[in-house]
Amino acid sequence: MPLKLPSYDRRLWILFFGMALNQFGMSIVMPFISIYLYYYQGVPAGLVGFAMFVSSFVGAIFQLVGGEMCDRIGRRLTFILGLVILIVSFLLLGWAVNVRAPYELYLLILSMTRVATGLFRPIPNIIATDLVPRDKRLEAFSLLRIGQNAGFALGPIVGGFMALLSYTSMFYFTAITSGIYLLLVILFISDTRTCMPSARFSLRDVGSIAGDRPFMAFSLLVFLVTVVYSQMYSPLSVYAKGFVGLSEPEVGVLFAINGTMVVVAQYIVTRLTDSLRLTTSMGLGVALYALGFGLVAFSHSFLMLGLCVFIITLGELTYMPPSTTLTANLSSGENRGRYQGFSGLTSTLGFAVGPLIGGMLLDHLPPVAMWLIIGVSGMACALGLVYLKLLIPEEKNGAKLIG
Repeated sequence: MPLKLPSYDRRLWILFFGMALNQFGMSIVMPFISIYLYYYQGVPAGLVGFAMFVSSFVGAIFQLVGGEMCDRIGRRLTFILGLVILIVSFLLLGWAVNVRAPYELYLLILSMTRVATGLFRPIPNIIATDLVPRDKRLEAFSLLRIGQNAGFALGPIVGGFMALLSYTSMFYFTAITSGIYLLLVILFISDTRTCMPSARFSLRDVGSIAGDRPFMAFSLLVFLVTVVYSQMYSPLSVYAKGFVGLSEPEVGVLFAINGTMVVVAQYIVTRLTDSLRLTTSMGLGVALYALGFGLVAFSHSFLMLGLCVFIITLGELTYMPPSTTLTANLSSGENRGRYQGFSGLTSTLGFAVGPLIGGMLLDHLPPVAMWLIIGVSGMACALGLVYLKLLIPEEKNGAKLIG
């Protein structure tokens, strides 16, 4: 089928380039923090997983806070605040590596990075939902994912070589890329919705989401799927370095496979699957997660791990944009930030719990058993998405249906 570059509001393209730049910087450091703590600082895999858990749990809470702030004080101000905190936190991480700070300080600063990303990371999707009609949202979210992963395609390779030279420089460089992203937001991104800052905050408003049964079932599944998918980062990088014996540049290439595939194939896969129900596409993607992670159990070389990453990424291409689109379809204009924030809360909690579970399993079980458990868990999540299809109204479960 012929591919035609979509036409969108200029702000969406600014976000595309800003997310690419930011993710380039983030992906230089994020896959290697676990390796640094485990391999160079001598921190046990379980404690590395605990650090990822605590920092991600903090980030999960601030996803919800950021969503509420978007609805109450505006998208732009929340965006700027999150990026400022991110810049400061990466400068502190560079300093911590330089002085070989204790584990507890890394835990504190990593939590600070998650506060920042919790505040600003949902905002591009919220802005896209504000700007794009429902029948174009799946394409728009796919476009933003391509931008994000354009940076991720190159970042881990650069990070792998920078890690051999200086871990400190990696963090300082990421602070610079985040600073450029901040400038793009200040100069070119305006608010996309008029907010009422005088409105009084109430936990009852947040709790109203609990009455939306389809959304709550969806959010639970997002959490469980993310627990499975989060093994892609900290546990897989620790396994690749500590058990298979790959070097940092080789680990970087593994993650670059993921980013490159998203850039090259995301839009094509979205066009091929946009006639499917959102839940059907998500279920197919999670089944591929299960297959890819299960195969890690039998992977003892770079090529085999590369094949696993390829299969997992196919699942990501099929699962991620429909998941974001379904969140948007289930929300409305006045609570869009709240729904995106709550969805971010559940997925970030998954990223918090997943590495903790993965680290403990690596410490206490043979690697074969650990990865088979993850694979079986992924298949159970895929079956859960079959059930979710029964709960979601048809007019909200299709990318091109207007309801």
